[in-house]
Amino acid sequence: MDKKTGHILSAVVAIAVVGGLFWQNAALQDKVDQLSQQVTTLSNQLVDTRYNLSDEIGALRRDLEDETSLFSTVETELGYENGALTLAVAVVPKELSAGETAQVALSTGETAVLTDDGAGRLSGTLTCPLRESLEPVVSLTAGDRTRQEILPTLWTNELFTIKGESNWIGEEKGAEYLLSIALYSPENSALEVERVTVEVRSAILEVVEGSLMGTVEAVRQADGSWQADLSQYLDDEGEYDYGFWLSATTKEGLPLHSDNSVASCGQNEDGTNGSQGSGSFALFADFGEA
Repeated sequence: MDKKTGHILSAVVAIAVVGGLFWQNAALQDKVDQLSQQVTTLSNQLVDTRYNLSDEIGALRRDLEDETSLFSTVETELGYENGALTLAVAVVPKELSAGETAQVALSTGETAVLTDDGAGRLSGTLTCPLRESLEPVVSLTAGDRTRQEILPTLWTNELFTIKGESNWIGEEKGAEYLLSIALYSPENSALEVERVTVEVRSAILEVVEGSLMGTVEAVRQADGSWQADLSQYLDDEGEYDYGFWLSATTKEGLPLHSDNSVASCGQNEDGTNGSQGSGSFALFADFGEA
């Protein structure tokens, strides 16, 4: 074998080796891809199984709670009347002994008797001071024997939340100084706003209260909306950046406050300004230590 033929054979062998390695690598890569796909499929199946198990466990837990409950029916409803929080409760006991009486109570001591409507349905209404949540307990008592059941916790945030909308009103000279505010109380509530105050704050972020620069009392309009004249802060040739938050007080003295700015306005040194104020917001009750 001459030298040239040897080089050719060596090249052929090298090409064959490289081709074999390439084929092996491709085959291994294919196996890796298949395994990866199998792992992904198993992972998805595991997630689905966990969700299904969670649903089944939840259903079993609810079934057990229904099975161990003293009542076949439980109805609760929150209300707000004359500055007080009301809780209406109605239950239908699975079993009621002769002479057994019923009452609903809160951990803070308020109680109300539940009376029979003649068809085995016991109902009553409890009144208590304003608070964020209620944890009612219904007791069935006969002599020295008392059976009790804790009802689900009731949260009052929806009852004491007022929805609203704000809009800037343009004046004849083109500037927008008047902020119009419309408030809507919950249907099942007697909340009546008596005072609305616009808090003028240095705008840091839309959801962060900046330092308080001042306040402006809004004036109730004939259509029930409110208007605040903010010209003393906006009729300025200087540079500013304000966020406007709302605080309000109901007729019974319950304080409310927005959880973010309901409008904003800023102006650069050259007098160019921009504002935002057309949108929805909510006022939330502040119960303090109640």
